[in-house]
Amino acid sequence: LGALTARHLATHHGARHLLLVSRQGPDAPGATELADDLTALGAHVRIAACDTADRDQLATLLATIPTDHPLTAVVHTAGTLDDGILTALTPDRLDTVFRP
Repeated sequence: LGALTARHLATHHGARHLLLVSRQGPDAPGATELADDLTALGAHVRIAACDTADRDQLATLLATIPTDHPLTAVVHTAGTLDDGILTALTPDRLDTVFRP
């Protein structure tokens, strides 16, 4: 979902500076190919490893964003599936789903 969204932002909205973040970062399957595809579309791409649910990691990542290309939008596509109806979700199950 994140790769599809990044491609859409580059092709349909003209996004030219993309910071793609996941827990695996550049080691995520397909990350290199995605960066190559987006670069070919004219985007400058940076892929970083960060657990965005970890405040310290996220603060460190945000501090690396260059001032000449400031953060202007956030699109969050991460998720975790825990099948069940809403009323059956326990606090632990909700925490698992909502953390990402």
